[in-house]
Amino acid sequence: MVVVNFTNGFGNNLFQYIAARQLAEHHGQKVVALCPTFYYAKSDLEVLGISVVTTMPPIDDIIHVNDTNYSHYFTTNALKNNFIVSGYFEDYRYYKNNLDMIKSWFPAVDKRSSTDLVIHYRAGDRLIYRNTFKYKPSAEQYLKAISYFDFENLHIVTDMPSWEYITPEKIREMTFHVAIPENNRIEPERSAEYFNSFVDAFSQYRPIVEKRSIVDDFNFIRSFDNILFEHGTLGWWAAALSNASKVGVYGPWRQSKGKANKNLSQVNLEGWFKWN
Repeated sequence: MVVVNFTNGFGNNLFQYIAARQLAEHHGQKVVALCPTFYYAKSDLEVLGISVVTTMPPIDDIIHVNDTNYSHYFTTNALKNNFIVSGYFEDYRYYKNNLDMIKSWFPAVDKRSSTDLVIHYRAGDRLIYRNTFKYKPSAEQYLKAISYFDFENLHIVTDMPSWEYITPEKIREMTFHVAIPENNRIEPERSAEYFNSFVDAFSQYRPIVEKRSIVDDFNFIRSFDNILFEHGTLGWWAAALSNASKVGVYGPWRQSKGKANKNLSQVNLEGWFKWN
């Protein structure tokens, strides 16, 4: 079998599961996902048909697969070992030519009949981190990207508690599934000012914002014909597994990572464009 170690993060898990399942399909094996006992996204992943366990299956003859050696284990059909897959596997080249097959692994979602636009606005902890704050695109950059779409209604999928002005005090009270040390946080006044600039900028579209579960957000995005997102693994897979005619992906991706930045905005699928 192929056992994949899930890290924290639903979107990360999609990359990890899909990478592991491709390996399992290649070798005619089954894939099992291993996560912590009280993992927050376990039930959401199971809705997608992903088999999740909390204890390591009793296996031997193990080969360890990571980001560095992943491609090597597709070079033979004769391996009879068990695999343990640990990494992030955020390289579009692993998946671009297999998207039709990968779509078949997930429950189908009916495409919306309208030409509405959905924005996946990942904020939450990303409003807080000091070392990435200066790289965040402005509301004006988003508005320019929005102008490339012809749409009726604007929907926003976000991890923020609500789509309304927020105070620095509320920023201080926000909690996340990963603790952020105080010395890694930007001043809450700056975070609040940044988020509130989007509430202002998007108000002209009277955006529709609803709270859903993580998996329902994922499937909701997949149903749209027009999708816009900045950077994020959930948004990337929701767009890649959709039948959208137009997708806007933030070109610089996560430039704060320097040479370690991923290539996910370079995928160049039909109908996709980069914005910045």
